[in-house]
Amino acid sequence: MNESSKNANSCFLPMAHGIALITINAIVCVLGSLGNFLVCLAIATNSHLRRASNYLLFSLAIADLIVTLVCEPLFIGDIIQRTFLYDCKADLYYRLSILSYISCASSVLHMAAISVDRFLAVAFPLRHKNFMEKWGLKVMLIVSWSIPIFKGILVHVLWHVIPLLSYRASQYLLSGTFFVSFFLILFFYFLIVVFLLRYKRKRKQLCAARNVSVRLTSRIEVRVTCTLAIAIGIFTACWAPGFAVSIFARMDKKLFIRPKAPLGMWIATLALSNSAMNFLIYSAKILDFREAYVSIIRKMLRL
Repeated sequence: MNESSKNANSCFLPMAHGIALITINAIVCVLGSLGNFLVCLAIATNSHLRRASNYLLFSLAIADLIVTLVCEPLFIGDIIQRTFLYDCKADLYYRLSILSYISCASSVLHMAAISVDRFLAVAFPLRHKNFMEKWGLKVMLIVSWSIPIFKGILVHVLWHVIPLLSYRASQYLLSGTFFVSFFLILFFYFLIVVFLLRYKRKRKQLCAARNVSVRLTSRIEVRVTCTLAIAIGIFTACWAPGFAVSIFARMDKKLFIRPKAPLGMWIATLALSNSAMNFLIYSAKILDFREAYVSIIRKMLRL
């Protein structure tokens, strides 16, 4: 196949891009799967980790596992077909699109739910546990899974009726899910910082003599604030480029980037990689999780 015919083929992916994409996605697939599996195993095998807030992390890890165990291998297979075979199968791309939509949308909604949970824990510490155990956790889990699944079914139905409309619908639905979730994350994390600053001022006024307690709580505040900043930063870095391109493309058709083009594949890789980072953001700084990870790894090495 000559170069001109390759470039004419919409499924063609340059060798340099293909190899780099395969390597990076394979690393994300392996490390992300191991990390999210550790989260699930830690919560399942340690009774002191079985709290309402951690069940949200467990559910988030399940959503991310679907990305790293299913979507990533399908994505790598799609890249291999385009790079080495100069061909792609519509069925493979279709399955990848539907599964990626459901799992990525669920992951984003879980992150929004976690932000709500963290806000409730800071703003209403005495009522937070009771609220989450009664019905808060159930509502968050139902919303985080039912909305992506319902929209995925809608896209699946539209695919068999009007394929072009299905693609556009999936783009609009995912964009809407992203923006709503991103707004919730920013809004509740902003409220968390406001409440932490307010509590800090009150402690300085009422407990000026308790220097040790103030220093300890200040360390906790710094850790929480840093975790929130890291979560927002990584979330924005992974997801914003794709939606920025989508918005600019609607404003000017000349800026449209085909999803199967090299830049489109890199943007998709960046978005999918977020699922390999969530377990580090939300659990790596928690001592109980770190101890559980070390214990699990030691037991595995002994086998």
